[in-house]
Amino acid sequence: MRHLKSGLLRQDVSARSRLQLRLALLLVAVLALPGALLAQGNAKIAGNWEIDEAKSETGRGRAGGPGPSRLIVKVAPGEVSVTSDTGTNRTRETTVYKIDVPEHEVPGPLSWTSLAKSTWENDRLVVTVARIIEGPAGPVRIEMKDVYSTSGDVLTIERTQGVQKWTSVFNRR
Repeated sequence: MRHLKSGLLRQDVSARSRLQLRLALLLVAVLALPGALLAQGNAKIAGNWEIDEAKSETGRGRAGGPGPSRLIVKVAPGEVSVTSDTGTNRTRETTVYKIDVPEHEVPGPLSWTSLAKSTWENDRLVVTVARIIEGPAGPVRIEMKDVYSTSGDVLTIERTQGVQKWTSVFNRR
């Protein structure tokens, strides 16, 4: 009888240990979930977007040429890809912004070297782009910042370059 009680006691302790381990793993998963969701940013930015020219400040000469008339934005853990019609002769070009990593090369106009650094600030995607142009006295670095935000079916990109600031507004297609 004593041997039977000892075996039951061991089974009880073993079952309790497994339960404690499961609870600990569940707690770790629950605590990690907000960080994982935050790393994915604002899924509402994802989609197909078309420029609303009446609400946008557009035109040539702003940071390398005309802005996009259409965007396809995809959000994935650790990155946001933006396909736009800003390539040569308005061809589609995809830029992948890696979130919270050092500056990385991205496509740029002409033969300019373009580097980007991206992060999520609350539900806004903030992208800082540096374009490096060879000048007569050496490389010239031009910096701009794009802030992507959404409200309903509207995507707004606020671009700042030096003291200039302008806004592009897109509607979900």
